[in-house]
Amino acid sequence: MKKFLKSSLLLLSSVALLSCTAEAPVRTAQYAVQGIYAAGLSDDGAFSLIGSIQHGGSYWNNSKNERVFNWNHAQGDSTAFSSVDIDPTGEFAATASGQDLVLWNAVTGALDGFWTTPANIQSVKLTQNGDFALVGLNDRTARFFDVKNGGIRQTFQANEIVRTVDITPDGSLGITGDDSSTVILWDIQTGEKKYEWMLNNNVSTVVLSADGKYAFAAAHFGHAKVWSTRSGKELSTIDTGSLPFRNATISQAVFSDNNKTILTGEVNGLVSLVQVSTGVVYKEWELYTKQGGPTGARVLALAYGRDSRYHAIGSNGYLNILQ
Repeated sequence: MKKFLKSSLLLLSSVALLSCTAEAPVRTAQYAVQGIYAAGLSDDGAFSLIGSIQHGGSYWNNSKNERVFNWNHAQGDSTAFSSVDIDPTGEFAATASGQDLVLWNAVTGALDGFWTTPANIQSVKLTQNGDFALVGLNDRTARFFDVKNGGIRQTFQANEIVRTVDITPDGSLGITGDDSSTVILWDIQTGEKKYEWMLNNNVSTVVLSADGKYAFAAAHFGHAKVWSTRSGKELSTIDTGSLPFRNATISQAVFSDNNKTILTGEVNGLVSLVQVSTGVVYKEWELYTKQGGPTGARVLALAYGRDSRYHAIGSNGYLNILQ
């Protein structure tokens, strides 16, 4: 069982933790038959963007389980996406493959920009209205792109391959996680490093709260932590459990709008809703897996929905509605 343990209240949190059993989704929909390379959800969970193994890219209306657009980087080609994202307004989306970065209009389906990056793209995140993107690359840098007009506004030098990035909607703060176990918080406008934190293994995911007050990062088979972006101090540690010789790996996370809870997803298909202030795990769910198919599904995307529902996309090609 996962526990969200505030470092200064370790004992209290341990006692207060409520027992819970992982629940099944209340609804599922299959968006890809043979699995997914990359996936993204709109902030409200209304739309999905996936890069499937068999059919390339597609954009979906989740309430209708309806494919709205087919998006690939070349006509007649099923592009293997390394990363995708939907901007906070839900009006634009980005897809990445190799060194190609493409901006799409999520309302009309039209291609709005096609750019070439200096190195292969590992992760991409859009700012408000899809104006800019923070892109993690395998040349040990992250680049701040003007994806509507073209051009690199800032270059951020990391220690190793930048596997995961995030950026606040207003483009003021960015965060990178690399293969040297390093998490770096950046001032996007000045290009300066604000804080640098270390985990105990290569970084699997990073995320910022929408207001930029909190940063989260997790390591492969290792630690997961929350920091204050104002003071740089570690605020809490997520207990990632214990497997025979390693911890579990959190592959995705997202803060609630009010920062009271955080939704986390693991490579083993477990999704947890955690109260940040008390460390109580409200609920846990297991992603749907088809009988006779793969026994697990990596969590590729998460979102807070409406009416106390949550959305998760698994690597097996299923959208999961959780409640």
